[in-house]
Amino acid sequence: MKTLKTEKPTRSTGTRLERPNLPDPLRPRPIEPLPSPLRPGHYIGPREEELGRILKEILDKLTLIENRLKTIEEQLKTRR
Repeated sequence: MKTLKTEKPTRSTGTRLERPNLPDPLRPRPIEPLPSPLRPGHYIGPREEELGRILKEILDKLTLIENRLKTIEEQLKTRR
């Protein structure tokens, strides 16, 4: 009968195998502080040229909402 292990076991030559870099529960790594919005850091936000475009889009949307509300207000006044 043939066994699954046909190779002979090899003996170590005295060099210890290196363990993978696993966390050691007895020596935990220091915890880095979380980035805070109050502390200046590496905030990646919209660039200055994008800010103008974004603000214009917001203003256009608010103007559109204001015009719609005025139209609704006028329609309600004429119904009374």
